Amino acid sequence: MCQIALLPAIHEIEGLVKNFLLNPLCRVLNRKIAKEMASMHRGVYVDSISGDINEGSFVQEHVAGVYENIVTNVLSHLPEEYGGMVSSTLATFSIYCFVSNASLVRPLGEMGRLKITQDLGDLELTLEQLMLKGGSSIGLNQVSDGKPYSELRAVRQMLFWNGLENKDLSSEQVAKAFFREVWVKDVRPSTAFHFLLTFAPKLLSSPHHANRVTAEDYVKTLVNMDGSVDDGEAASWMTTMKCCDSYQQRESIDVGGLEGDRRISAMLMIIGPELLRRRRQ
Repeated sequence: MCQIALLPAIHEIEGLVKNFLLNPLCRVLNRKIAKEMASMHRGVYVDSISGDINEGSFVQEHVAGVYENIVTNVLSHLPEEYGGMVSSTLATFSIYCFVSNASLVRPLGEMGRLKITQDLGDLELTLEQLMLKGGSSIGLNQVSDGKPYSELRAVRQMLFWNGLENKDLSSEQVAKAFFREVWVKDVRPSTAFHFLLTFAPKLLSSPHHANRVTAEDYVKTLVNMDGSVDDGEAASWMTTMKCCDSYQQRESIDVGGLEGDRRISAMLMIIGPELLRRRRQ
């Protein structure tokens, strides 16, 4: 009877701990993680700079140390129940933040794609260790209903999509083939939009350039500090559509268009509404 009588008080205490301690703590830690991940835009994946694929990965050199410090200085001092909650939130945010940053990298050549693939594997291993040491009772593939992990695995396939190799196909035909890819259902619309822009002519601006903000600040509109992501997808599409409209107005003067595929703009206008519709279902 005492246990039942105390349940409301226990739930109230748990709510206070989550709202006033754990959630602010997660936001502070995620800001540190976001800052480190945004440093990939300093040329890490540019082919002429990135060098040998066998060199230390970006995650190993710049990100893994952040998680080690979090385990040592934060998670080790928390009760196992709370440590599991924090590590799960950090894992969700980390996957979405890394993927959103990586999809914005331009130009992205073959070596850059290989290095991102390597880093996705390293990030997965690093986050698994974080959750294990944090006391989480679930695996990385179960966090947030498995959606972040599914996107991480899908991006590995997405990076080597070759649907634009046949130059004779129209934008509509390429778009139809795009929807038949098995990985499309597991990536956020913004991830797909930004990845397709890596194939576009330079005159078709990236969303963060169009908004005149850094890639780091733009990713903050896509991924909230608590790991939630759905709020930014519609805004991302509006920005992408603005970029495409601007490009179509200037396309006739793009005499150097051989550096990118001119079908991307029309293709984005076709797939955008459909990807958002599927996301809402």
